[in-house]
Amino acid sequence: MTLRVYRIRVFFGVIVSIFVFFGVLASGTPDQNPKKSFSVFPILMYDTDIGVGYGAKGKFVNFFGKDESFDLLLFSSTEGERTYIFVFSFPDFEIRQGTVYPFSFDLKAEYSKLLRANYYGLGPESNEDDLTRYTNEKKELILTFGRGFSPHFVIEAMYALKFIRYFDIEDAKSYTETLNGVGEEFSPFASILFRYDTSDSWIHPKQGLRLLFRNDFAVGFFGNSKAKYYRCTLDFRKYFLFIGQNDVFAFRVMIQHVVGGHVPLYEMSALGGGSEMKALRGYRLNRFQDRGKFLVNAEYRFPIWKKLGGNVFVDWGLVWPSWDEIHFGLAAKDIGWGLRYYLKNFVVRFDMGFSAEGTGIYFNFGHIF
Repeated sequence: MTLRVYRIRVFFGVIVSIFVFFGVLASGTPDQNPKKSFSVFPILMYDTDIGVGYGAKGKFVNFFGKDESFDLLLFSSTEGERTYIFVFSFPDFEIRQGTVYPFSFDLKAEYSKLLRANYYGLGPESNEDDLTRYTNEKKELILTFGRGFSPHFVIEAMYALKFIRYFDIEDAKSYTETLNGVGEEFSPFASILFRYDTSDSWIHPKQGLRLLFRNDFAVGFFGNSKAKYYRCTLDFRKYFLFIGQNDVFAFRVMIQHVVGGHVPLYEMSALGGGSEMKALRGYRLNRFQDRGKFLVNAEYRFPIWKKLGGNVFVDWGLVWPSWDEIHFGLAAKDIGWGLRYYLKNFVVRFDMGFSAEGTGIYFNFGHIF
């Protein structure tokens, strides 16, 4: 099957899936009937990796009375980042939390472009001075189908269409040739996720735990003619009430490993920056990369005034090439503080992390974990 024929089949498969979904939506929804709500937040911020940013985020819940939600993020920055994300969920994540449901559907479409992406090489001892910058452009469409078998146990199956392009790579730098080798790639993959979740909220958990076991597969069967890998992620999160009814201690441990004949750079395990899966907030985005990683995050979240809250945190992480080449003495760590602004449908997040390599400042949405 040619790549062109495969893309056509995928396109029609997506269209059919959407029509099937709306047929299910029209036939009935869960028993819950929350009131419709919306949250909108303008963005004007500074981030270590992207400079001054501006835009807006909005989320609309249950406007059609079907427990659905629409989530939209429009963002640009002075360093050339462009991020546009649209997410449609049925039922909404917060509505389905702690319930039994026969069917869930999530569609996420994302376009992002980062003019100053970072690559330092592989391994925990990669040199800060070997930074090579390039432009990273991503187009991604993710379809996720799930079922809540009990109030706490969920299985989700996902298929991701991903287009990646590396270009405008710095000449005569340490990894110019390596990054040029990526070029432009179509790299779809499939995933299956098992989640056991006793937390009391998807948006702002205060008590309970989450255990996530995710398996990603990229092979020819799923349309990937270049990459061949299996990535396993085990993510444990625990939340405690601490001192008062709004003081929360949150703790997360993640282990990830990638194996396969060809693992692209953009699918390697990575640490550094302020995103959920890479949170070493005292280091630049993708500061460390390799085939495996450990990540530990601990936060104390406390109220300040009305919807405004604060947090202090510690991050610890390590990347490694194989199970028998793990050296804990090479782990990176940071400490920091942040602010949280709690809206009905999402959390606004600001973090400042301090490490041996400097200070990271990050602005985003949702808790790190």
